[in-house]
Amino acid sequence: MKKILVLVDFSAPSVNAVAYAADLAGDTGFGEIVLMANCYVPLFEQIVPSPDLVQVGAADIARKQEKTLLQLMALKSEIEKKLPATVLVRVILGSQSLLRSVLEQVAKEEPSVVIIGSNSRAPMEDCSIGRQIIPLAKVMPVPVLVIPPEARYRPIEEALVAGAPGASEGIKEFLLPLFGEMHYRQYTPKKKDILEDVLETAEQTKAQLIVALPRKHSFFYNLTHQSIMHGIVLNASEPVLILK
Repeated sequence: MKKILVLVDFSAPSVNAVAYAADLAGDTGFGEIVLMANCYVPLFEQIVPSPDLVQVGAADIARKQEKTLLQLMALKSEIEKKLPATVLVRVILGSQSLLRSVLEQVAKEEPSVVIIGSNSRAPMEDCSIGRQIIPLAKVMPVPVLVIPPEARYRPIEEALVAGAPGASEGIKEFLLPLFGEMHYRQYTPKKKDILEDVLETAEQTKAQLIVALPRKHSFFYNLTHQSIMHGIVLNASEPVLILK
């Protein structure tokens, strides 16, 4: 069964990502959506009082977890209204650091894709998960789909696959299970400014998805190209799929 894991911090970008995930699941045959929020309190905060002499205790942590769980359940109820009964929605509450919690749940749940909302084009939004997109994408063993705050789901008909020459071989095995049949355009940036080139081409071709290919085929594989991936994630107006 195909499964989506959505990371939630209840900011507008992450709630939009949940809505996108629900529409995607209802349209392309996913059987399950898992909404995950993290409720981590560092040990330091539990043993050392803040400057105003506030110390976080067990009761405070329990209240925070209960509040977060109630918010998750409310979000779950909201998207269930527009999903077919065949799509199961579950919630998970992480209690470790974000990276550790997410990797633990990815290993346990084995999702087909992890969806994250980006606040890059809505900088006034406080989106804690959105600030961790690149570290998360770097360590994630499954594809990561980044949703800009203004993006709304529509069936993907045209994708721009940015990668090295010959990288298109086998690309269908990645895209077909996630989005169904689509047309994809294999594209090798020609300008020295790869970031500008990719974004311009995506706009000119009216691509509804930008795909970053995995490993040796990707312009983002080298650590020297991290800033390029970061720039695309920050500036793209359409969803960006980072394959592994």
